[in-house]
Amino acid sequence: MRVFGFEISRTKASLPAATPTQPLDRGNWWYPVIREPFTGGWQRNMEIRPESALTYSAVYACVTLIASDVGKLGLRLVEEDSNGIWSPAESPSFSPVLRKPNRYQTRIKFIENWVTSKLINGNAFILKQRDNRNVVVDMYVLDPMRVRVLVAPDGEVYYELQTDNLAGIKEQVSVPASEIIHDTMVALYHPLCGVSPISACALAAWQGIQIQRNSSAFFQNGSSPGGIITAPGRISDEQAKRIKDYWELNYTGENTGKIAVLGDGLAFTTIAVRRLMRN
Repeated sequence: MRVFGFEISRTKASLPAATPTQPLDRGNWWYPVIREPFTGGWQRNMEIRPESALTYSAVYACVTLIASDVGKLGLRLVEEDSNGIWSPAESPSFSPVLRKPNRYQTRIKFIENWVTSKLINGNAFILKQRDNRNVVVDMYVLDPMRVRVLVAPDGEVYYELQTDNLAGIKEQVSVPASEIIHDTMVALYHPLCGVSPISACALAAWQGIQIQRNSSAFFQNGSSPGGIITAPGRISDEQAKRIKDYWELNYTGENTGKIAVLGDGLAFTTIAVRRLMRN
């Protein structure tokens, strides 16, 4: 099997049977899913996921603004001279990958992808692909959902990679930490598992999304908050429900403003929205 630019047999690529690796065991907390925006929200089916949080304009703007600004930064090779001073350098072996990290991304898009993965998922995994000289010639930002961190009994770190056609991974393979750049956000629970900052703004994002949904429903109803139908006498719960359902079906939403004809002494009173002015 050809991996990272050179041939590796299955026996060499697999981990020794005497020292099997185990995935980090803390449930799936490092899995990039925000389970609840507040304590008890998950039990009430109020969980929010990164893809949902990103539909909130403030979260989207923060992530894209940070990623695009960092993406403008340049990558350069430096070397240390005899005086301990670092200065820019050029190398035919190492400079090309810094100018164009892979075949389908420019340097700017590569860094944006890196930072976006880190912000949204709390972890960025960059695979290094080497040639026959053992020199890194390509770098690929992997999907964090298709990477699993493994820790051997002796403390060595490996990464289990699922298939990824863009990165040239044709089958599941475990690679040593030397072949992966693992950039984490603040690791609150485990040094190998960063926590996305979106987890801290889950409640704000969930509230913002709910406010926008309620606002959209309000304006779809002609900016009218509704009203009260009153009867001159006592009516049963079944009659009240039938009248309510009929009114909502025929005189709300797109039907707001239509003329209604009421009988049997029924009367409809709108609920007004008033603006309070303070001196």
